[in-house]
Amino acid sequence: MPVLEVKNLKKSFGQNKVLKGVNLTLEKGEVLAVIGSSGGGKTTLLRCLNFLEIADEGEIIVDGEKVFYIGDDGKPHVPNNGGEYMGLVFQQFNLFPQYSVMDNLTLAPRLAAKRCPDYKENKKSIIEQIESQAREILAATGLSEKHSAYPCQLSGGQQQRVAIARALMMSPKILCFDEPTSALDPELTGEVLKVIRSLKDSNRTMVIVTHEMEFARNVADKVIFVADGIIEEEGTPEEVLSNPKSEKIKHFLSVLKKDEI
Repeated sequence: MPVLEVKNLKKSFGQNKVLKGVNLTLEKGEVLAVIGSSGGGKTTLLRCLNFLEIADEGEIIVDGEKVFYIGDDGKPHVPNNGGEYMGLVFQQFNLFPQYSVMDNLTLAPRLAAKRCPDYKENKKSIIEQIESQAREILAATGLSEKHSAYPCQLSGGQQQRVAIARALMMSPKILCFDEPTSALDPELTGEVLKVIRSLKDSNRTMVIVTHEMEFARNVADKVIFVADGIIEEEGTPEEVLSNPKSEKIKHFLSVLKKDEI
């Protein structure tokens, strides 16, 4: 059973139809790279998957559970606990500048823990467990020594790794990235790529929107090319990036090559 199924997802902004019926499936542990020109719909797709935008039509199914759909009354069903399904790492990090690295990681889990019926009775042990989890994730992302640092004291690559660590704290079933390396200098991209590779090795399911084809080629199991609100082409990195069939993606890749020269 796929960990993610998207069925006929549609989204419009006024008269502008951005998603025109997107269908995809993703197996547990797979990495999906989403590529395409600006305005094609890839970021809107990612935001709909994370419930930052509410789709107009369609279904999102995670581990067999329908987490988004349009009810019989015509209204969208949106989960209150979307963080359990999807975690999102933003292009611009979006860390809280007034909080330390440790506090950035533990803020959301602490707030979530307060909703637990036994929070008052077990507050101390719950907080200790959250902090222990944070230390483990910081170690896994190579940031143990930065636990008390503030975002302004970190490089761009370190900030992005903190953003990844923060998303992992909520233990989402699917981790999404919106252009995770585009805001970084080339020499810092490698350290973020290393973390994402380690997540793949640990069987983490990921959806990555990226403009970097080498990144997609080296990390992804599947690639989809989104254009004009639909999936124009999909397949393995070899199929989509080395042997594309669609004229749209051929043009897209040729423009990228010219820009690199």
